[in-house]
Amino acid sequence: MTLLKSYSSFSTWLFSIARHKRSTALLLRSELVFRLHVLAAHLPVRRVLLVPILVALTTVNAGAESSRDQLRVLVQNCLDPERAGDAANCPAPVGDSDVADNARCRTTTQVWEKSTEYVAVRDLKMCGCPRWFEHGIAMPFALISGIESEELPEGIWQFAWDAARKRFNDPNSIALVVNSRLQRSQDQLHVHIVGLLEGARDRFPQGYSVNVANLDHVWAAARSLARERNMLDFGVVVVQGPEETFTLLVTDGDWSHSPEKQYTRYRCQ
Repeated sequence: MTLLKSYSSFSTWLFSIARHKRSTALLLRSELVFRLHVLAAHLPVRRVLLVPILVALTTVNAGAESSRDQLRVLVQNCLDPERAGDAANCPAPVGDSDVADNARCRTTTQVWEKSTEYVAVRDLKMCGCPRWFEHGIAMPFALISGIESEELPEGIWQFAWDAARKRFNDPNSIALVVNSRLQRSQDQLHVHIVGLLEGARDRFPQGYSVNVANLDHVWAAARSLARERNMLDFGVVVVQGPEETFTLLVTDGDWSHSPEKQYTRYRCQ
Protein backbone atom coordinates (compact mmCIF):
# COMPACT_ATOMS: atom_id res chain seq x y z
CA MET A 1 0.00 0.00 0.00
CA THR A 2 2.91 2.30 0.75
CA LEU A 3 4.23 1.68 -2.76
CA LEU A 4 0.85 2.55 -4.25
CA LYS A 5 0.80 5.82 -2.34
CA SER A 6 4.32 6.52 -3.53
CA TYR A 7 3.25 6.08 -7.16
CA SER A 8 0.20 8.25 -6.66
CA SER A 9 2.37 10.99 -5.18
CA PHE A 10 4.87 10.65 -8.02
CA SER A 11 2.12 10.94 -10.62
CA THR A 12 0.85 14.14 -8.99
CA TRP A 13 4.38 15.54 -9.02
CA LEU A 14 4.75 14.79 -12.72
CA PHE A 15 1.49 16.52 -13.59
CA SER A 16 2.58 19.59 -11.64
CA ILE A 17 5.83 19.70 -13.62
CA ALA A 18 3.87 19.33 -16.87
CA ARG A 19 1.85 22.42 -15.99
CA HIS A 20 4.92 24.40 -14.97
CA LYS A 21 6.79 26.71 -17.30
CA ARG A 22 8.34 25.00 -20.27
CA SER A 23 11.96 25.72 -19.37
CA THR A 24 11.67 23.85 -16.08
CA ALA A 25 9.95 20.96 -17.80
CA LEU A 26 12.79 20.67 -20.29
CA LEU A 27 15.43 20.66 -17.59
CA LEU A 28 13.69 17.90 -15.65
CA ARG A 29 12.68 15.71 -18.57
CA SER A 30 15.61 13.32 -18.28
CA GLU A 31 15.17 13.03 -14.54
CA LEU A 32 11.51 12.07 -15.04
CA VAL A 33 12.48 9.26 -17.39
CA PHE A 34 15.11 7.98 -14.98
CA ARG A 35 12.75 7.96 -12.00
CA LEU A 36 10.05 6.31 -14.05
CA HIS A 37 12.26 3.36 -14.96
CA VAL A 38 13.46 2.91 -11.39
CA LEU A 39 9.95 2.91 -9.95
CA ALA A 40 8.51 0.73 -12.70
CA ALA A 41 11.07 -1.99 -12.04
CA HIS A 42 9.66 -2.50 -8.52
CA LEU A 43 5.97 -2.64 -9.34
CA PRO A 44 4.31 -5.93 -10.41
CA VAL A 45 1.12 -4.23 -11.67
CA ARG A 46 2.99 -1.39 -13.36
CA ARG A 47 0.90 -1.47 -16.56
CA VAL A 48 -2.10 -0.03 -14.74
CA LEU A 49 -0.31 2.39 -12.46
CA LEU A 50 2.05 3.75 -15.12
CA VAL A 51 -0.80 5.14 -17.24
CA PRO A 52 -1.09 8.50 -15.42
CA ILE A 53 2.68 8.77 -15.23
CA LEU A 54 3.14 8.19 -18.94
CA VAL A 55 0.40 10.71 -19.73
CA ALA A 56 2.17 13.33 -17.63
CA LEU A 57 5.53 12.52 -19.17
CA THR A 58 4.06 12.86 -22.65
CA THR A 59 2.69 16.26 -21.67
CA VAL A 60 6.11 17.34 -20.45
CA ASN A 61 7.76 16.23 -23.68
CA ALA A 62 5.16 17.76 -26.00
CA GLY A 63 6.91 20.26 -28.23
CA ALA A 64 10.19 19.79 -26.38
CA GLU A 65 12.04 17.61 -28.87
CA SER A 66 12.45 20.34 -31.49
CA SER A 67 14.00 22.66 -28.89
CA ARG A 68 16.47 20.01 -27.78
CA ASP A 69 17.44 19.21 -31.37
CA GLN A 70 18.55 22.70 -32.43
CA LEU A 71 22.24 21.78 -32.50
CA ARG A 72 21.51 18.57 -34.42
CA VAL A 73 19.60 20.54 -37.02
CA LEU A 74 22.47 23.03 -37.21
CA VAL A 75 25.03 20.27 -37.72
CA GLN A 76 22.98 18.37 -40.27
CA ASN A 77 21.51 21.21 -42.32
CA CYS A 78 24.08 23.98 -42.00
CA LEU A 79 27.51 22.54 -41.20
CA ASP A 80 27.96 18.93 -42.29
CA PRO A 81 29.44 19.07 -45.83
CA GLU A 82 27.92 15.70 -46.73
CA ARG A 83 24.39 16.57 -45.65
CA ALA A 84 24.17 20.36 -45.62
CA GLY A 85 22.82 22.34 -48.51
CA ASP A 86 19.11 22.56 -47.89
CA ALA A 87 18.91 26.28 -47.23
CA ALA A 88 15.21 26.06 -46.38
CA ASN A 89 15.99 23.86 -43.37
CA CYS A 90 19.10 25.70 -42.17
CA PRO A 91 18.06 27.96 -39.28
CA ALA A 92 21.32 29.95 -39.14
CA PRO A 93 23.42 29.96 -42.33
CA VAL A 94 27.19 30.12 -42.02
CA GLY A 95 28.49 33.68 -42.06
CA ASP A 96 30.41 36.30 -40.10
CA SER A 97 28.47 38.85 -38.11
CA ASP A 98 29.35 41.27 -35.37
CA VAL A 99 28.32 40.06 -31.91
CA ALA A 100 27.17 43.58 -31.17
CA ASP A 101 24.47 43.11 -33.83
CA ASN A 102 22.38 40.85 -31.62
CA ALA A 103 19.66 40.08 -34.17
CA ARG A 104 22.01 39.15 -37.02
CA CYS A 105 24.35 37.30 -34.66
CA ARG A 106 21.50 34.99 -33.65
CA THR A 107 20.56 34.17 -37.23
CA THR A 108 24.05 33.35 -38.53
CA THR A 109 26.61 30.70 -37.59
CA GLN A 110 30.21 31.80 -37.26
CA VAL A 111 32.56 28.84 -37.77
CA TRP A 112 35.75 28.95 -35.71
CA GLU A 113 37.37 25.70 -36.81
CA LYS A 114 36.36 22.72 -38.93
CA SER A 115 37.77 19.27 -39.67
CA THR A 116 36.40 16.15 -41.29
CA GLU A 117 35.01 14.99 -37.93
CA TYR A 118 34.33 18.12 -35.86
CA VAL A 119 33.28 21.73 -36.05
CA ALA A 120 33.64 24.61 -33.59
CA VAL A 121 31.22 27.54 -33.80
CA ARG A 122 30.34 30.67 -31.89
CA ASP A 123 27.83 30.06 -29.12
CA LEU A 124 24.67 32.17 -29.10
CA LYS A 125 25.67 33.44 -25.66
CA MET A 126 28.18 35.71 -27.42
CA CYS A 127 25.42 37.62 -29.19
CA GLY A 128 24.94 41.09 -27.76
CA CYS A 129 28.19 40.88 -25.79
CA PRO A 130 31.39 42.96 -25.95
CA ARG A 131 33.92 41.75 -28.52
CA TRP A 132 36.36 40.57 -25.84
CA PHE A 133 33.95 37.88 -24.64
CA GLU A 134 34.48 34.37 -26.03
CA HIS A 135 32.18 31.35 -25.85
CA GLY A 136 32.19 28.64 -28.48
CA ILE A 137 31.06 25.04 -28.79
CA ALA A 138 32.79 22.11 -30.49
CA MET A 139 30.63 19.34 -31.90
CA PRO A 140 31.09 16.11 -33.84
CA PHE A 141 29.40 15.75 -37.21
CA ALA A 142 28.25 12.33 -36.00
CA LEU A 143 24.91 12.41 -34.21
CA ILE A 144 25.83 11.66 -30.59
CA SER A 145 23.42 12.67 -27.85
CA GLY A 146 25.82 13.39 -25.02
CA ILE A 147 28.05 12.21 -22.22
CA GLU A 148 25.98 9.07 -21.56
CA SER A 149 26.57 7.72 -25.08
CA GLU A 150 28.69 4.60 -25.36
CA GLU A 151 30.73 5.76 -28.35
CA LEU A 152 32.25 9.12 -27.44
CA PRO A 153 34.75 10.69 -29.87
CA GLU A 154 38.15 10.88 -28.19
CA GLY A 155 39.51 13.47 -30.60
CA ILE A 156 36.94 16.14 -29.77
CA TRP A 157 38.88 17.37 -26.72
CA GLN A 158 42.10 18.05 -28.67
CA PHE A 159 40.07 19.66 -31.45
CA ALA A 160 38.29 21.92 -28.93
CA TRP A 161 41.56 22.80 -27.20
CA ASP A 162 43.23 23.74 -30.49
CA ALA A 163 40.25 25.95 -31.35
CA ALA A 164 40.42 27.58 -27.92
CA ARG A 165 44.13 28.35 -28.22
CA LYS A 166 43.35 30.52 -31.25
CA ARG A 167 40.79 32.54 -29.26
CA PHE A 168 42.48 32.87 -25.85
CA ASN A 169 45.95 34.31 -25.34
CA ASP A 170 46.60 32.54 -22.05
CA PRO A 171 46.10 28.74 -22.00
CA ASN A 172 45.57 28.92 -18.24
CA SER A 173 42.40 30.92 -18.84
CA ILE A 174 40.78 28.21 -21.01
CA ALA A 175 38.09 25.83 -19.81
CA LEU A 176 36.50 23.04 -21.83
CA VAL A 177 33.20 21.86 -20.40
CA VAL A 178 30.65 19.15 -21.09
CA ASN A 179 27.48 19.30 -19.02
CA SER A 180 25.81 16.18 -17.64
CA ARG A 181 22.77 14.50 -19.15
CA LEU A 182 20.47 16.39 -16.78
CA GLN A 183 22.24 19.73 -17.13
CA ARG A 184 22.36 20.06 -20.89
CA SER A 185 19.62 21.65 -22.98
CA GLN A 186 20.63 20.05 -26.29
CA ASP A 187 20.80 16.40 -27.33
CA GLN A 188 23.86 16.76 -29.54
CA LEU A 189 27.23 16.31 -27.85
CA HIS A 190 28.99 19.65 -27.53
CA VAL A 191 32.06 20.89 -25.66
CA HIS A 192 31.84 24.44 -24.37
CA ILE A 193 34.93 26.54 -25.09
CA VAL A 194 34.91 29.22 -22.41
CA GLY A 195 37.02 31.32 -20.09
CA LEU A 196 37.88 29.91 -16.65
CA LEU A 197 36.73 32.03 -13.72
CA GLU A 198 39.48 33.50 -11.56
CA GLY A 199 40.14 31.22 -8.60
CA ALA A 200 38.10 28.37 -10.10
CA ARG A 201 40.92 25.83 -9.73
CA ASP A 202 41.03 26.51 -5.99
CA ARG A 203 37.38 25.49 -5.77
CA PHE A 204 37.81 22.11 -7.45
CA PRO A 205 36.67 19.58 -4.81
CA GLN A 206 39.40 17.28 -3.55
CA GLY A 207 39.31 13.76 -4.96
CA TYR A 208 37.28 14.63 -8.05
CA SER A 209 40.11 15.63 -10.40
CA VAL A 210 43.02 13.92 -12.10
CA ASN A 211 45.80 15.01 -14.45
CA VAL A 212 46.09 13.49 -17.92
CA ALA A 213 48.97 13.87 -20.34
CA ASN A 214 46.88 13.33 -23.46
CA LEU A 215 43.48 14.85 -24.22
CA ASP A 216 42.49 11.67 -26.05
CA HIS A 217 42.32 10.03 -22.63
CA VAL A 218 39.75 12.42 -21.17
CA TRP A 219 36.63 10.28 -21.65
CA ALA A 220 38.25 7.14 -20.21
CA ALA A 221 39.70 9.02 -17.23
CA ALA A 222 36.41 10.82 -16.55
CA ARG A 223 34.36 7.62 -16.60
CA SER A 224 36.87 5.86 -14.34
CA LEU A 225 36.83 8.70 -11.82
CA ALA A 226 33.03 8.94 -11.94
CA ARG A 227 32.74 5.20 -11.21
CA GLU A 228 35.07 5.57 -8.23
CA ARG A 229 32.81 8.32 -6.88
CA ASN A 230 29.58 6.42 -7.65
CA MET A 231 28.42 9.13 -10.04
CA LEU A 232 25.88 7.80 -12.54
CA ASP A 233 25.58 11.17 -14.27
CA PHE A 234 28.37 13.73 -14.32
CA GLY A 235 29.85 16.74 -16.04
CA VAL A 236 33.45 17.25 -17.15
CA VAL A 237 35.77 20.27 -16.95
CA VAL A 238 39.21 20.29 -18.58
CA VAL A 239 41.79 23.00 -17.90
CA GLN A 240 45.52 23.46 -18.30
CA GLY A 241 47.36 21.38 -15.70
CA PRO A 242 50.91 21.37 -14.32
CA GLU A 243 53.94 20.55 -16.47
CA GLU A 244 52.16 20.36 -19.82
CA THR A 245 49.39 18.11 -18.54
CA PHE A 246 45.66 18.76 -18.37
CA THR A 247 43.53 18.72 -15.24
CA LEU A 248 40.23 16.90 -15.58
CA LEU A 249 37.40 17.47 -13.09
CA VAL A 250 34.21 15.41 -12.85
CA THR A 251 31.26 17.24 -11.33
CA ASP A 252 27.89 16.41 -9.81
CA GLY A 253 25.34 15.65 -12.52
CA ASP A 254 22.45 17.39 -10.76
CA TRP A 255 20.76 19.81 -13.15
CA SER A 256 21.25 22.76 -10.79
CA HIS A 257 25.05 22.24 -10.50
CA SER A 258 26.23 22.89 -14.05
CA PRO A 259 30.05 23.06 -14.21
CA GLU A 260 29.69 25.61 -17.01
CA LYS A 261 27.97 27.94 -14.54
CA GLN A 262 30.08 27.04 -11.50
CA TYR A 263 33.56 27.42 -12.94
CA THR A 264 33.46 29.48 -16.15
CA ARG A 265 32.63 32.89 -17.52
CA TYR A 266 29.84 31.45 -19.62
CA ARG A 267 27.98 34.75 -20.01
CA CYS A 268 29.30 38.26 -20.47
CA GLN A 269 26.91 39.73 -17.88
